[in-house]
Amino acid sequence: MKVIRDRGNIKWNAMMLPEHVKLLREWQERNEDVEKPELDEWALQELSEQLQIACRDHMQVELKIWEAAHIFTATGIISKLDDIKRMLYLEDGRRFPFQFIVGLTKYE
Repeated sequence: MKVIRDRGNIKWNAMMLPEHVKLLREWQERNEDVEKPELDEWALQELSEQLQIACRDHMQVELKIWEAAHIFTATGIISKLDDIKRMLYLEDGRRFPFQFIVGLTKYE
């Protein structure tokens, strides 16, 4: 029997124009985008209460933040909740707008 040794994807690389490669990479990045989770009234109320408790008790928290079509986590201790500017401040100087906070986990 004769074994066929195919070059796989290597043979297609020479046919790909740089514009095609760029468009494929952009498409893959957009494909990984996450829509902002919409929280209902009950979930927003629960999140607000949990934030206030964590701030009052100086608890370590892990926040889920939606920004630029991605969700990431930020860990720290809440130093201030500013209702006028609608911002949350962590003790290490980071700050996040309330509208981008989509989840909270408290560590005791």
